Amino acid sequence: MSSLALLQRASRSRPGRRFFTSAPPPNPPPTPKSALRTLRTISLFSAGAVATYTVGALYPPTPLTYISPRIAPPPPDPTHPAAQAYVADLEAELQRLPILRKHRARGTTVTDEDASRNEGDAEQRVQDEDKNAWYETRPYLSLPPENAANSLTAGALRGPGRLALPPLVRARADETESWIFIHVGRGLCGHEGIVHGGLLATLLDEGLARTAIMNLPDKVGVTANLSINYKAPTRADQFIVLKTRLVEAKGRKVRVEGVVEDMSGTKLVEASALFVQPKYAKLLNSKGIRRALGEPMPPPPQGDPDEMLPHPGHGSAGKPSSA
Repeated sequence: MSSLALLQRASRSRPGRRFFTSAPPPNPPPTPKSALRTLRTISLFSAGAVATYTVGALYPPTPLTYISPRIAPPPPDPTHPAAQAYVADLEAELQRLPILRKHRARGTTVTDEDASRNEGDAEQRVQDEDKNAWYETRPYLSLPPENAANSLTAGALRGPGRLALPPLVRARADETESWIFIHVGRGLCGHEGIVHGGLLATLLDEGLARTAIMNLPDKVGVTANLSINYKAPTRADQFIVLKTRLVEAKGRKVRVEGVVEDMSGTKLVEASALFVQPKYAKLLNSKGIRRALGEPMPPPPQGDPDEMLPHPGHGSAGKPSSA
């Protein structure tokens, strides 16, 4: 049987089925409405991306600043007028710190109404005693330039972008406790934007030493042991407060402990230390050490902090102690 006959028979056995080929119909052209919808979606997505980038650049999340920090310019020349203006602005900012103002306000005289509400005379005595229990000083301000030049924190690390301000110390009159306010600049970093852990150890060593030395018989001491636990990264270009506390004073040995916190109260570093008075301490002149530590100064002037003149000089808290 021929192939033509076979095709005819297959066609008759399946009526209604046809054999043909054709291309799929073309897609209809986009309507103006769908094109406008697509353009609107792209525009909204682009605007959202730009807004997100802008906000992230201005206010980056904390983890992002650790992963991809901004590169800061090098510390400026301390003698440049712009650098001097920067230091003056920092001093004014220091004087306005809420935590410092609150600490200074401890022991302010209560009103008659408050006194009566808190059993009058007893509350008034507590307030007055607390007011006289603290004094304020700025270490290293009276240190001779020739001595400061060979000091790490009072000389090599001082200046705008580093330790721009002399530390402000609030200490108890009995030398059992102190709060030390310090500004750490961008020139003190290990990882970009994060203050070097060794620098924090130095500040703790000197801040703890101040409390320890004030409790040693001859006001001379060296670091015997310093133990540090880092709790969180310390971001550069901010004020920190170093809080020290006397643990034990026994003869020529003094134990102290302290913490470093930021202005929101976040604990950044914890430390404890043992300081020892050398046997040759009586042969040394402790007057210079006491001067460097910052002897008690008169209370700060009352009034608007914006009108307070900045303190001269720069430096860091504590003493030039060594292990």
